[in-house]
Amino acid sequence: MGVEVDPKVRDETIVASDAAGVQSAVAQLSTRIAVRDIGSPLALRQRIVGDDRLLLTSFGIDTHLHVESAITGAVAIARRREGDLRTVTNGEEVDAGRPFLLRPGRAESWSREVTADILSVDLPALGAFTGHDESALHFGATHALSPELQRHWDLTIDHVTRVFDDPELLHNPLIRQAAVDAVFAATQHAFDIRSVADRPDTRAGTDVVGRATAFIDAHLADPLSVGDIARAARLSVRGLQNAFARVLDTTPAAYVRGARLAAVRAELVAAEPLQTTVADVARRWGFAHLPRFAQHYRAEFGEQPSETLRRSR
Repeated sequence: MGVEVDPKVRDETIVASDAAGVQSAVAQLSTRIAVRDIGSPLALRQRIVGDDRLLLTSFGIDTHLHVESAITGAVAIARRREGDLRTVTNGEEVDAGRPFLLRPGRAESWSREVTADILSVDLPALGAFTGHDESALHFGATHALSPELQRHWDLTIDHVTRVFDDPELLHNPLIRQAAVDAVFAATQHAFDIRSVADRPDTRAGTDVVGRATAFIDAHLADPLSVGDIARAARLSVRGLQNAFARVLDTTPAAYVRGARLAAVRAELVAAEPLQTTVADVARRWGFAHLPRFAQHYRAEFGEQPSETLRRSR
């Protein structure tokens, strides 16, 4: 049986042996990249593979190359395998002897007989994964914070490379997403990518949780899944969970349950005992399993829902 092609997947291989071919190949990396100088003789090999969240470029050229680029909407992490490479990002020269992160902004590189891997991480996707607005992301380190984090990052990149090299795995959305999520997690921790919301002196970044709770409040009586809430907040499910843990110290599911329990209590307090049943009110607010609902209600308010109803006016 053949592999079902996923339209989100990009898999392109380019081989070039002249200046025009090299410029065309390099332009695949970014719409805002300029080739300043190319040596000769020319022999370039390049493969770009991945999806709209993460692209992995394996690159090799047998001469010297000088390029300038403007990185927007993404961050790039480069890993040199062989050859000479010098890189400056936003005016700061980096140690190209170990993997390095290129923040959004201007980058310039000079290379000679180099083979390298370049990961392009989509910023909105990274923001959704971490539970932050992309505009609030802070890139704390150009290189991995420790040798242990560096080893973990390298192993993770090796894993995603194996996934991308296998057509069956590459075109399997669940396997590909898991591999990309692993890269996001390893990159976030290795290069200290976080938000100003993580600093104790600011509340920036709570907007994403605000979007989620506003959606929950507006649809509290409707069937709600964590995926529904994540989409409304423009986050991944994991990003939503991270944001709720960081800002509210709870989970999305627990927040929904607590809001629904509060709605039930408010209705029971205002109800006419002879005209209302606990079961009807509970079901109206999304509690299908009544014994479990009663347990949660007692744990939250210290009494049974029937007691609340009996005391109502």
